[in-house]
Amino acid sequence: MTTPQPIKVFNTHSEQLEKFKKRGLFIEDEPLALKTLTRINYYRLTGYMLSMKDGDKFYEDASFNKALRHYEFDTKLRRLLLKATEYIEIVLRSQLAYKFSEKYDGLGYKDSKNFYDEEKHKKFLDIIERKITESKELFVLHHKNTYDNQLPLWVAIELFSMGMLSKFFKNMITSDKRELSLNYYGVNHSYLGNWLYCLTNIRNISAHYSRLYNKNFHFSVKLYKEVKLNRKKLVSVFYILKKMLPLDEWRRFLDSFLVLTEEYGDVIEMHHMGFYDNWKEYIN
Repeated sequence: MTTPQPIKVFNTHSEQLEKFKKRGLFIEDEPLALKTLTRINYYRLTGYMLSMKDGDKFYEDASFNKALRHYEFDTKLRRLLLKATEYIEIVLRSQLAYKFSEKYDGLGYKDSKNFYDEEKHKKFLDIIERKITESKELFVLHHKNTYDNQLPLWVAIELFSMGMLSKFFKNMITSDKRELSLNYYGVNHSYLGNWLYCLTNIRNISAHYSRLYNKNFHFSVKLYKEVKLNRKKLVSVFYILKKMLPLDEWRRFLDSFLVLTEEYGDVIEMHHMGFYDNWKEYIN
């Protein structure tokens, strides 16, 4: 067992800036850089400098403004992805609620025999009941007061997060998953299950302001054998979006992304997101 290193000492904003300078980072405007460090955490900003250095030493062309533009690009990229995943999430809620209720009725989601794993279903019900108990939404209060706290799935599902939708789908009976996946997305349920898990992670990353640019994800996107894309980079998430968004929404998203990459083309490198020369063969 290795001995843990001591916690790093606190540095003022001026000391943080000096640390950058000592490591070879060019600071174009020191007052502006100091002001930036008061609104963007030093540790957060260093994540956008990973491609600009070797160890602790910055390359000659590295600069503070370049890192800041990386940060700005990533912020706008997260907003695009939040909008795209929001669209998918809302549509999926409707699809799941309709198909499941059509077969099992509005309260069928409370019966474990309608799911693959009984234990996982029980845990899921606990989460739903807690959300219903804690909710102050008018539609929830209405059902509490009028229908003895019984919320049909098409109502309860409005309390589901993207992660809950993904888990609900994963625990559905295989034949139900297969039918929904083929009817709505034209894919095998194993692909859709993986894609929902991946999109949940992307939505969480985006919603919590974490970095997307130049990042290898901890998850791996399930792709067809003929699709030669990096499964741990953002490019494969774009493949999912193309498959799950309506054509007009997909074109709107992709066009906005390409405009964004052109705006920041002086600092970003597409390959840091997995976009190599052949990417348009699969997701244009």
